[in-house]
Amino acid sequence: MKHRLLSVGLALAVLSTAACGGHESGTTPPVNTTPNSFSGPEAFEWGKGELTGAVLVGPANLAHMQATVAMNIPGAQSLVTYAQQVSDPQSPLYRQYLTPQEIGERFGASSQDYQKVADYFVENGLSVAGWPQHLSLAVAGPQSAMEKAFGTRFGVYEENGRQFVAPIGTPHFSVSLPVSAVENLVTLRRNHTYMILPPRAGAGTNLGYSPQQVQKAFDYSGAYSAGFNGAGITVGIIGTGPINVNRSTWCSDADLAALKSLYNNVSAANVCEVNVTPSGVAAGLSASGIPTAAPATPNPNGTPVPNPGQSPTSMFPFSGNFTTPPPVTDTCSGALPACNQEDGEAQLDTQQVATLAPGAAVDFYLAYNANDCYVFFPNTCASPAPNPTPSNSNYGQPQIGIVEADAEIQQAIADNVADVISISYGSGEWYSNLAEGGQGGFNSSGVGYQPEEFAALAAEGIAVFVSSGDSGSAECISSTGYYPQPCVSYPSGDVNVTSVGGVNAPINEFGQLTNNITAWGTLTSLGTSGSGGGVSTIFTAPSWQQSAISAGKRTQPDVSMIGDPFTGVTFYSNAGFADAGAAPVGGTSVAAPEMSAMWALVLDACKNTVSCATAGGAHPWRLGDAAPYLYAIYAPTKVSYKSFAPHLSYAQTFYDVLYGSNAMTNSAPATPTPGEKAMTGYDQVTGVGVPFAGHLIQAVTGQTVP
Repeated sequence: MKHRLLSVGLALAVLSTAACGGHESGTTPPVNTTPNSFSGPEAFEWGKGELTGAVLVGPANLAHMQATVAMNIPGAQSLVTYAQQVSDPQSPLYRQYLTPQEIGERFGASSQDYQKVADYFVENGLSVAGWPQHLSLAVAGPQSAMEKAFGTRFGVYEENGRQFVAPIGTPHFSVSLPVSAVENLVTLRRNHTYMILPPRAGAGTNLGYSPQQVQKAFDYSGAYSAGFNGAGITVGIIGTGPINVNRSTWCSDADLAALKSLYNNVSAANVCEVNVTPSGVAAGLSASGIPTAAPATPNPNGTPVPNPGQSPTSMFPFSGNFTTPPPVTDTCSGALPACNQEDGEAQLDTQQVATLAPGAAVDFYLAYNANDCYVFFPNTCASPAPNPTPSNSNYGQPQIGIVEADAEIQQAIADNVADVISISYGSGEWYSNLAEGGQGGFNSSGVGYQPEEFAALAAEGIAVFVSSGDSGSAECISSTGYYPQPCVSYPSGDVNVTSVGGVNAPINEFGQLTNNITAWGTLTSLGTSGSGGGVSTIFTAPSWQQSAISAGKRTQPDVSMIGDPFTGVTFYSNAGFADAGAAPVGGTSVAAPEMSAMWALVLDACKNTVSCATAGGAHPWRLGDAAPYLYAIYAPTKVSYKSFAPHLSYAQTFYDVLYGSNAMTNSAPATPTPGEKAMTGYDQVTGVGVPFAGHLIQAVTGQTVP
């Protein structure tokens, strides 16, 4: 089978609250051929560091462009604080969850400000979509309209053989707008999925661990025997690429069905795709440039999905009347919609959650942009790059998902249906930090549109699990392939998510551990990969981590599951096509959905426990961010929760990983990169350790699991 690693990034951000003179709306600024030299007032502190060493090749010529516009929210820090309090049993706000409308009213942009920003982009010829939480807007349309709105032209730059689009002049608005950041004005990809396929040579018939082996080894099966399989719980997955669902129901995934058949018809949850197509009306906008949407109908999981064939209502109306992703195709090379091949990551995530929480509902959030491609120069899938080089010889492979991840997260916040969310992508923290060179979505205080997203999810009581990365302690990979210095991944380091690392877990055919569980790193022959972990340079450790491990800055991971590809799992892809088949796979992309499924079982138990299902609102079983509970089990005398006391000890609930490290040997230069070592108790490779589902349920809810 043909698989690829994705390298798709959060293109760069900007920091602004107002326009400051400069070019008037509708005028075309002159070409500036010195990327790091800008004249005139600057309304944006944008990602100029990304243009260091880049050469302007020529003007961009794109059919359509997109950007995510983060609102300037006076209550941003208050939202982050509320999210911490709602997950803290010592707080009077504990488990007092909010609806997306309440988030918008209490913390989001005012209706007047939201409409003002939307009107500006509509007046400049762009389509705008929003959400009731009023945190950000999505804007899309022709390049000419984007240039008019941002007062600059866009050019093609090249750096180390990679081509990307960036503003030629300084982006700015023609009027004062309450905007704090804009994403995707620079299309240099940094984000990537965390999935690794081990070498096939010598693999023989090894397809990785079966669902039954994982169920047995980590006591999911014990939870099932006690009646907890995720029933009544919804797990949301933030999409990275297409899944092969029935397009009349947007459910019944063909790859999952093939995996079930491969393993004796193992039970699995219903997986449905949720196509991200918000309308301005739903967000309270009177004008958005988007045709009025016909009413959506719920899928079998209960989440609204658009009806195919209706008028275009997508926030990304780029190609004809497409409102939903095109059908999945076999392995191919070319432009969307004719070529829409699977990425493997989406299949892994959905299959791990579905087979480990078989009673749950699984919603796969996917936003569609017909003009995104899996190439360094991303936005013109069909035509050659302006200056082709060997490095972009695979030009034209389509890509959907990660670039629109913020839209997917915003839609999940607005739906407020998922109780748990799994995310298996990220990038080095450096590239998400405006304070350190303008390379991402944070403002100077370290809180930007991404932290607000995760704070909103936590405020709704939704638990989020994120892969900690597969580059050990050096998640910041420079443009030349070097690992410049130790660095952690984002968004797994956000204070409102649970960071999930990876381990080597030797399991026999009966699902029994045959040796020590060890940290994933240089103990394997894949010396250039390992479980992400380390200390943040941005985020202060939340109170529960400060108390448990005396941390000053946020450290990660918090917990671990299977990661090493040499003790990886099976996933199935391309069902119904010539390239169909199963393969072994590893990475923290395995670990995050495994933990998401395990937490779904915990919530199932909470739902059936009177003393646990006490949260305010429509989802009394939600527990919010999972990490505080994990640390309270780890250090109950230090993390003193007045309304939560673990029902089992740490030693009864977790496997404490004692051996291994996430140090690696780099391919360029071929020298070791320092890493962290596993040790007794918490460490920055495996977190508090590896949990066992049945015991975790008992520790959190008090339900007895045999």
